[in-house]
Amino acid sequence: MSLENVTREELQEILDLAGDSAGGRLEQPLEGKTICLAFFEPSTRTSASFELAARRAGADVVSLSREGSSIVKGESLVDTVVTLSNLGMDALVIRHKAAGAASLAARYTEAAVINAGDGCGQHPTQALLDLYALSEALGGFDELAGRKAAIVGDILHSRVARSVIPAFHTAGMEVALVAPDTLLPQESGAWNLSVMDSVDAALEWGAEILYLLRLQKERMTGARVPSVGEYARYYGVNRSHLRPGLLIMHPGPVNRGVEIVGDVVLDGSSLIPNQVAAGLAVRTAVLALAAGATQKVAA
Repeated sequence: MSLENVTREELQEILDLAGDSAGGRLEQPLEGKTICLAFFEPSTRTSASFELAARRAGADVVSLSREGSSIVKGESLVDTVVTLSNLGMDALVIRHKAAGAASLAARYTEAAVINAGDGCGQHPTQALLDLYALSEALGGFDELAGRKAAIVGDILHSRVARSVIPAFHTAGMEVALVAPDTLLPQESGAWNLSVMDSVDAALEWGAEILYLLRLQKERMTGARVPSVGEYARYYGVNRSHLRPGLLIMHPGPVNRGVEIVGDVVLDGSSLIPNQVAAGLAVRTAVLALAAGATQKVAA
């Protein structure tokens, strides 16, 4: 359900398997398998890439949304999972607004459960595809060791940050946080990371990767920043921040003009399109592992 206890060797094996998928060396690994995609929160990139990955790998796919399930009639998540399990699914991919939902679901099914994002909890496949995109851009997984990455923005509400930080650490990267105090979670102190107050400060620190996070206003209770304009002034990236070799990342969706100005989103320094493309290969690998279609490391 998270990457906190995954070893460096296991990360590399998953990324190698993703490379096999991208290179066409995994032929229909999910043939005869049934994959259920239960997305109870809105999603574009994650939902589409999981569905494409499952279908292209030969699986039968059942897709559920909140509006299309009995959850809107009052059925509990547990009862929904039990129902799906009794229908014979091999893997459940779940996105839910509540942190811990994937772990709860796993208690009520023998099927493999893949966490596709649980509230402000975790988003492990996003971190895996980020590592894959970085590895491809930098010349291999071993090239990640020693790189400096700054995680910028709304860390408080970000499940991506809670997966990316341990994943980057395990890959041997140095990580710093860039956020106002009001957007730092309580557990950030336990992470023992440097905290900076602007993108400019991160660049002075020597950041080679700026990993930008969306300002999640829909999860906020009360005012966390004085204004969007003030936030963008210190934590948004614009063309003046670009340096030779600097890489820009964002898990999406991007609020153009807030986390990043529009003309940088598709700039040559941006790995945002690469991250999206990496999702297909990485999620194929994760599905194959979870459904028992390969004998490599467990997902």
